Amino acid sequence: MKRAGWVLTTLVLVAGLMVLSGCATRPMGAPGDPAFVRGLIDGFLAPFSFIVSLFNDHVRMYAYPNIGRWYDFGFLLGISVWGGGGAAAT
Repeated sequence: MKRAGWVLTTLVLVAGLMVLSGCATRPMGAPGDPAFVRGLIDGFLAPFSFIVSLFNDHVRMYAYPNIGRWYDFGFLLGISVWGGGGAAAT
């Protein structure tokens, strides 16, 4: 019975955090901000950018602000080159 109470408390806490995170907003990018191609390049260079970002505060793996979903899609495609793509499944 004690375990069920702990699980219920955890579920309520996680659900509450999810509801609160749904209220977060971010500014949309302007027409000149990074889009699909820049996301593709940033995704491909992400492992190197991460290593450099450990030593340099001006380098980031992910461009912000960006156009939005197209940048995210390009970033995921670019980072999948490192073994997370369909080639790893075969």
